[in-house]
Amino acid sequence: MPSPVLVPDDPRFDASLEHVLNSAFGPGRFSKVSERVREFATLDRTLSRVALIDGVVSGCCRIYRIDIGQTPALFLGPLAVAPDAQGAGLGQELVGASLKASETSGLGAVIVVGQPWMFAPFGFSEIPRDRVTMPGPVENRRFQWRALAANGLENLAGAVRAPRAAS
Repeated sequence: MPSPVLVPDDPRFDASLEHVLNSAFGPGRFSKVSERVREFATLDRTLSRVALIDGVVSGCCRIYRIDIGQTPALFLGPLAVAPDAQGAGLGQELVGASLKASETSGLGAVIVVGQPWMFAPFGFSEIPRDRVTMPGPVENRRFQWRALAANGLENLAGAVRAPRAAS
């Protein structure tokens, strides 16, 4: 397989990314609690990454701006790789590139709902029960966070909600 090129997200990729997301997750993706977050969160295309293989959209790792309680933070997901590009580490490359970009955001933390085996290598750990609440049920072991800055998790608590407008 040719090497992927990772680029910042762009509206011109949206239709192709919908196809990748549908192929990777199927229609059930719209019933997930993460989808409830994306309904009110703000997509940050500068932090999100898209994989192109021979110019074809083959995956994405999107980053959304949220607030947790009164604290601005980031939400990682969806992470998706087209079925024909899976198994070669592209998902890990996308997560790594998106997290590297997120470290420049000035925010203290990023959260994700995902498999611990996928996100632990990037420094994610389980969020203590009842510290952060989602707009629906989530399996505690899959609800994880990672500091982006020193003490980034220290005061992070409350409900995940829409980000306040930038002043």
